[in-house]
Amino acid sequence: MFTGMSINGKGLSLASLLFIVAMLPTSSPAQSVVHKNAWQAELEAGGFMASPSAMPFWLRTNQYGIVPLTAPVATLRASLTKRYAHQDTSAVRKSVDWGFGVNPVVNAGKTNQVILAEAYVKGRFRSLELFAGRRRELIGLGDSTLSSGFMIGSGNALPVPKVQLATMGYIPLKFLGSVLAINAGYGHGWFNADYIKGAYLHQKYLYGRLGKPEWPVKLHLGVNHQVQWAGQADYLRDFSDRVNPDGKLPSSLKAYVAAVTGVVPKDWAGTDITSFDTYAVGNNLGSYDAGIEVDTRQMHFLLYHQHIFDDKSGIALVNIPDGLTGLSWQRKPLTPPTGAFQLSRVVLEFISTLDQSGSTFYVPNSIYQGRDNYFNHAQYIEGWSYKGRTIGTPFIAPYLDFRPETQQAGGGFFPNTRVEVWYVGAEGRLLNQLTWRLRTSYSRNYGIFAQPYLSVIEQFSSLLSAQITLPRWSNTIVTASVALDRGKLYENTVGGFLSVKKIW
Repeated sequence: MFTGMSINGKGLSLASLLFIVAMLPTSSPAQSVVHKNAWQAELEAGGFMASPSAMPFWLRTNQYGIVPLTAPVATLRASLTKRYAHQDTSAVRKSVDWGFGVNPVVNAGKTNQVILAEAYVKGRFRSLELFAGRRRELIGLGDSTLSSGFMIGSGNALPVPKVQLATMGYIPLKFLGSVLAINAGYGHGWFNADYIKGAYLHQKYLYGRLGKPEWPVKLHLGVNHQVQWAGQADYLRDFSDRVNPDGKLPSSLKAYVAAVTGVVPKDWAGTDITSFDTYAVGNNLGSYDAGIEVDTRQMHFLLYHQHIFDDKSGIALVNIPDGLTGLSWQRKPLTPPTGAFQLSRVVLEFISTLDQSGSTFYVPNSIYQGRDNYFNHAQYIEGWSYKGRTIGTPFIAPYLDFRPETQQAGGGFFPNTRVEVWYVGAEGRLLNQLTWRLRTSYSRNYGIFAQPYLSVIEQFSSLLSAQITLPRWSNTIVTASVALDRGKLYENTVGGFLSVKKIW
């Protein structure tokens, strides 16, 4: 357990934590664990410490909502999964298969929680999959291993329970010679947030890849669309322009069609529509994604861009250049690694959300509005969040994540939607035994157009983590991490995480 270790000016330092990891018994890295059947069970025990008690940004970010905002915390995590047979190297691919996953998490300490992080069942027929429940996933095109977090779905919040039918990755279109492949999905979720009852989530995506898998250059282009819709919003009863007098948001079949298509019918007679919904039904957002993939004999490159849209002006690209641009480099493991220090992957990303289709909401002589104010919404007061955490990029964060004086400087659930972010991620191996990962981000934060910060707020956050597999205990992995925050957005803090995980 990590709970007995002090972190302060005279306590745990980066050097001492790395020394602890380096002194552990050595063997093959964590990635070398091989599963000989479709069933897998895991049990992990660990703990977080921080000084002061605020959890550092990169220790809690993109962890699917299972790491609290404060420390110290002891954590116990378990999982049981059944994978599809073709995911196992020794199994024959089946046309029909099934699987499931369950992942409870218990946190105790400064914050006490019992979380069902995942609980789902899934079935597949050839290259199509249907799943139901809560399952971890990302939304968008990019480096899923080392990204700072995709614009629309970063893995920062607890997954929303849903039913989804989707392809299992790209499916080549054989009638076009497999030069074009598509990846698509359609889902319906239950947005059972604490502040609104009976709300739903609509999700869909469509991506295309030009180029066969073996081609050295491939092009990617796609779009994803998310809608929060329906629900009982009692907090809006006094706002007759936003909701009906009983607080009910549109939930009819006609409203669902409008949410899916983004087209509001002109004739709403006999429905629960209000004047607010004549522009769009629900909270609509998504991203256009594009990328180019280049493979050489020894390296893999991916250049990608995720263009965010939060209303019709974003769909029409009025808010260019807002979004995330990234470059991923990966070394292919063609030969066993050599040398004391190895670098296997690097990701560089830049995020800008400064434009937002302009600083004016009502734009004269234009069919589009400005002040897109990403993730905020006038009907869904906690916007694009779930259980208090941002669903999209973690750099647009809820006000409760900020230090107290910063919370008071802005307005809305997301008081800081205009940001610039520079991010570097890297991973590799040390002494051919230890797998390491680095995440570093620097951001400039401007607030929102309606309530800008008096001066730009700068923030630096970083994390260094390491993993090693113990030789005397089969499939037992030790993980150690140290992270820090420096700036005016979050509390200045240093923290760490230490855990032991057993895999069966």
